[in-house]
Amino acid sequence: MFDFPSSRNEWRLDIVSILAVQGESNIKIHAQAITASRFCLLPRLLPAPQALLRESRPKRLPYVEEVTVYGVGTGEERDGLNFIPNLIHRIESLPPYAVQVVNIEWTLGKEKVPVVYRTLAPLNLLAVASSLLSVGLLVWAALLHDGVAFIGILLISFASSALGYASYWQRILPVRRADRRMRQEIVLLPRWGAFIIVRCPEGIARDLYWNPEECQYSSSSRAARLFGGVLGGLMVLAAVVLFANCSSWAMQAAIGTSYAVLNVAYWLTTVIPEAWSWDLRCYDVRYP
Repeated sequence: MFDFPSSRNEWRLDIVSILAVQGESNIKIHAQAITASRFCLLPRLLPAPQALLRESRPKRLPYVEEVTVYGVGTGEERDGLNFIPNLIHRIESLPPYAVQVVNIEWTLGKEKVPVVYRTLAPLNLLAVASSLLSVGLLVWAALLHDGVAFIGILLISFASSALGYASYWQRILPVRRADRRMRQEIVLLPRWGAFIIVRCPEGIARDLYWNPEECQYSSSSRAARLFGGVLGGLMVLAAVVLFANCSSWAMQAAIGTSYAVLNVAYWLTTVIPEAWSWDLRCYDVRYP
């Protein structure tokens, strides 16, 4: 009644080349975090690496627009809550008309510890795992004498490095004043009616709420276009063509499975709280 392939070699796995560029939405969500660490320079399989290419590189960290920040007694006011303090407050999870009081102090002896992306952040661990996976696939391709797959894996792995280098950034760290005597009260007013009262030293207020969170890129705009738009883009295109022409069915199956697993892994990381990826130990946060 129905016809099915009688042997595995009759199955066509040309979809492998499509899997290599699938999952763009997940990578776009993580693009800023992926490129915040030197681990983005690791050659590795990365689903939809072209998602790291953006029309323009953001000059600051993402912030919550629907929040107004007031300085009680100072008269300061600004629209938008910075990225780092939102890791502490998670203001989007605050229900309407809720009231919250937060005391933030410097952790004793850690006033000068900067807020940076953690080395053991989930996305960094995933980058190492995918890099090891790429090495394993290269060895498997060599054992199967599949030169097309071997070159394709090399190209797509180093394309991820080129695209990561084009967007690699670090947070510009503000000059801190760890003075515990001068204190300030901050009021955060989201548009859905809740509000948060923050009591902290003036240095923390400047560090978290008033100083802009700017990004400093390791490459110039011209170098980013060269490595990302030209070199990285061409390597991705070449790798996709090569994946569609792998001579070994087993190699196509291995590459397809690897991309499917990586897509699921990056999707799962979207449910991990972002605060787990940033070193916030310099702040002692208490809720009275």
